[in-house]
Formats: sequence, structure tokens, C-alpha cells
Amino acid sequence: MLRYAHRPLPAIRRWRQAERLRTAVGGLALLVTTAATAAATAAATAPPAAAAPPVATAPPVAPCDIPEIHRLDFWVGDWLVYDADHDNRLVAVERVEKHSKGCIIQENLTLITDLYRRPGVDYRLTGIGVNRFDGERWLQLWADNQWGAIAMSGNFNAQGELVYTSIIPSRGRDLKIVYQRNADGSVRTLQYVAPTGSGKYEKYGDLIYRPNR
Repeated sequence: MLRYAHRPLPAIRRWRQAERLRTAVGGLALLVTTAATAAATAAATAPPAAAAPPVATAPPVAPCDIPEIHRLDFWVGDWLVYDADHDNRLVAVERVEKHSKGCIIQENLTLITDLYRRPGVDYRLTGIGVNRFDGERWLQLWADNQWGAIAMSGNFNAQGELVYTSIIPSRGRDLKIVYQRNADGSVRTLQYVAPTGSGKYEKYGDLIYRPNR
């Protein structure tokens, strides 16, 4: 029996192993806690990170904000219309305005005289014209309450005048309209007609637009 007195019993050996395991686990937990505390302290005391520079964004697209379309801006406004071929008589009022993001220039004409009235019609002429630059040329579609509709196309010439000619003949005639900007702020429109396909234009209208102030 003395021979085995100093040998640990199985239960004691298991207890000692458990104690050693608890000691090791406790040391590991202390190490993890210490590392986490150090990391948190470093994060709290570190200077803030520099903000990322803002991302550049492209300006919004404005397809009709181009020089060619602005060339006709001189015609935009409220006008009194005088007929130079009839003693500069006041014959109409007209409003010319841009809309649809500046892409369309629209005229709204109202005659205040019986000139240009179609025979047999008991009301005065009114009409609208829509103008648009399509990237290569100007287009105009005119329609009124008496004579019908006219489709025209054109461009600015070397003198800065917008010259329209009819795309399809109207009642056996070709038409041409020239828009001129005057130094005093007025606008002049010269109107010509020619037998279809002849190219022999004759002036039939001369209107002066003055600001309606």
C-alpha cells in the first residue's frame, strides 16, 4: 500500500487537468480582451479619415441651347405688325414665343384688319407657325383659318437673314419668306411668290414687326 500512496487517484488527476485547462482558457480570454481594448483605444484616438472627393457629374443636357437656335431669338416677343405696302398701316398683332425647353419657336398671328381676308369669308385671318431647327436646316409649318397650310425649310444666309422656301407648292405657287433683323430692334418679313418650279419670285408682302410696349 505504501508503494501507491504517492500516486494520484484518477479523480484527482482529472481535477488537476481541469484546473490547468481553466487556467489556460482564462489566460487566453485575458489576452483577447486586452487586444480588443487596445484596438478600441487606437480607433478612438486616431484622426478621422479624409473625406472622399465629390464625384464630378456631367451638366444636364440641353439639346436646344445651341448657337444656331439662338440666332432666331431676335424674333421672340410681342409685336405690332405694320404693312409697308399699305402706308405702314397697323394690320396685326403677333406673339412669338419659345417653348418645349427652347426647342420650338411658335408665332401666333391675329389680323385686326380685313386685308388678307379670303373672299366670301366673314371673319378675319388668324394663324400659327411652328419653327424648329432640325440640326441641318430650319423648318416652318404655317396653318391658318382661311388659306390652308404651308411647309417650308431654309437657313440663314451670309447677311444674317433667315430665308424660307416652300417644300410643297401651295395653290400652284412656290413661296419664299425672308426674316430680317433691323438695327432699331424691329423685324422685317419679305414675302415672295413664283409659279411652281419657275424660280421667278415677285414680292407680294412686306411686313414690319415693332415691339408692342
